[in-house]
Amino acid sequence: VSIKPPELTRYIFPENQNYVILVNGNLTINTQLVVPTTSTVTFIVSGDIIVTKDVGETDYISSNADIQGFYSADRNFIVQGNDDCSFGADKRLNIGGAVIVNAARESGTFQLQRNLCANNASCPVFTVQERPDFILNAPDIIKKRNTIYQEVAP
Repeated sequence: VSIKPPELTRYIFPENQNYVILVNGNLTINTQLVVPTTSTVTFIVSGDIIVTKDVGETDYISSNADIQGFYSADRNFIVQGNDDCSFGADKRLNIGGAVIVNAARESGTFQLQRNLCANNASCPVFTVQERPDFILNAPDIIKKRNTIYQEVAP
């Protein structure tokens, strides 16, 4: 599944709605995703979540959230980029919400393939910003706490 509506560089979710998007396989995000403060979006993916190198801020000090929502990958969360200063600096990726990696507990990883080159000492290439409104507005299925108990012999 790839999220990029035709000819759009940004998708804005409607207000006053909660979305839970289930993806059986990989999810590729190649456009900015904006979620109003009255809505929530949760992506639950059985494979990898991939953010292409086109998503992000060219202004390395910008803190504008490029993708917003809860992102849960059973395997990897991959932030693609050139990671090679001979091509120039990559874009800075700012996420508003939360990222969960390796949800299936089968060796998934967070893979950051970006480099700000000379600006590495000034700013991080990746940030996650809190969105308390997501917690307050989330549907009950997302707010439910899941606990796994296991009895271990002494």
